Amino acid sequence: MIDLFRKKSLMSDDIHVIKNTGYYFIMSGVIFLVGGIIQGMILLLFENNDADLMGLIELFSCAAVVLATLFVAYRMKRSLKNLGLVRQHFFSHYLLGHFIGFITLSGALFITLCLGGAVFKGFVLENQFLWLLYFLAFMVQGFEEELLCRGFMMVGLSKKMSMFSSMMVNSLYFAALHLANPGISILALVNLFLAGFAFSVMALYFDDLWVASGAHSMWNFAQGNVYGILVSGMSMGPSLFRFDLQGSNLISGGNFGLEGGIGVFVIELVTILVFALAYKWKEGKKHETDLQGEI
Repeated sequence: MIDLFRKKSLMSDDIHVIKNTGYYFIMSGVIFLVGGIIQGMILLLFENNDADLMGLIELFSCAAVVLATLFVAYRMKRSLKNLGLVRQHFFSHYLLGHFIGFITLSGALFITLCLGGAVFKGFVLENQFLWLLYFLAFMVQGFEEELLCRGFMMVGLSKKMSMFSSMMVNSLYFAALHLANPGISILALVNLFLAGFAFSVMALYFDDLWVASGAHSMWNFAQGNVYGILVSGMSMGPSLFRFDLQGSNLISGGNFGLEGGIGVFVIELVTILVFALAYKWKEGKKHETDLQGEI
């Protein structure tokens, strides 16, 4: 099962400037800081009492971090390929990622419902246009975090350390990015780490960023704008349905939302296991085919 974590990603093949862990932490911090400053300026420029509108602007302004990441990568002479931005299978992989994101988030909600940590309140969508804008905005936000954590940091670090170690490091960094979020808890941080690791597994398995990016974006959109649940402690725009979280924080996630509960913990572990087993099966079939070809 651990074969996948030993795999050498094709994304790292043409990285010639090799940097250590400290460099990637510092540069990722600088990128996040610069992007955050630009985001703050944009929010001040469009300051409004409409919470939904401000949430939309905040998500779209994540593009500032995307641009900062691409600039630093360009200065390092890194190609789009070793950021995971390959053209091959782009559309099919991105759609597959959306499917995975929706199914896994729905699975986590189903577990929470079965354990009594959530209750269905009905259909509530009122502003369809704003809802569609949130879909596009989450595409930007999910891509931003995947580009920075998986494309820039994980792939870059894999030239200096083992792939498993680079997956661990970038997942820890991903969890740390959410330390200031409302309602953060120990279980929420563990779940964020596991989510980062699951996205890392997707990037490694497919040798691109598209599946992980699609899954990340759809996970957040489904959580906030399909099911009406807090996204990492924050309310995000109109939703298609409304589910209220209730009861024990261990099950419901408390003020952090679904991502702070046991349902997400289970789903993330299952996701990692499924991809690891799928890779083992794929490699086994490939080995059988190679042996038959030699006969």
